[in-house]
Amino acid sequence: MSPIPGDLAALLRVGARGYHPEEAAIKLLIDHGTWLRRQDFTRACVVFDDAQSAAFIDWRLAIKALNAGDLPCSASEANILRLATALNGGPGVSLRDALIGLDSRNIRLVAQAVLHANGTTNGTVTVPEPRRFPPGVRVVDAAGNVLQDGQDGEEP
Repeated sequence: MSPIPGDLAALLRVGARGYHPEEAAIKLLIDHGTWLRRQDFTRACVVFDDAQSAAFIDWRLAIKALNAGDLPCSASEANILRLATALNGGPGVSLRDALIGLDSRNIRLVAQAVLHANGTTNGTVTVPEPRRFPPGVRVVDAAGNVLQDGQDGEEP
């Protein structure tokens, strides 16, 4: 994955400094790693102050472009953008719809962002890795080692 262009992440942090919901939304996008690397997103949704010393995301434009199909992306990428926007007071989002389908990494990023938005900037989030195999299925590797017993879905 390519790095976020130039000092964009730093400039966005400067623009968000002091307001936990904005800091949380920016951190979520930085840590997620997709949106700030996309030129279509940054051209349409990132604005700079007159001195070019801080950057801001126009969350209203971001959601408008996303909903119009101008920012094609996967469902999880769209949900990360929707959640970041909602953290900063943007349009409401159904948590059920937005969280379903996110992998454990993205769930951790969202949980950290929620804590940060609430002012808990040094919280730790632990998200267990999802099961590798469906419950109730006995799984044995090529050497005959039982990876999952199949009775209750628990790994040995």
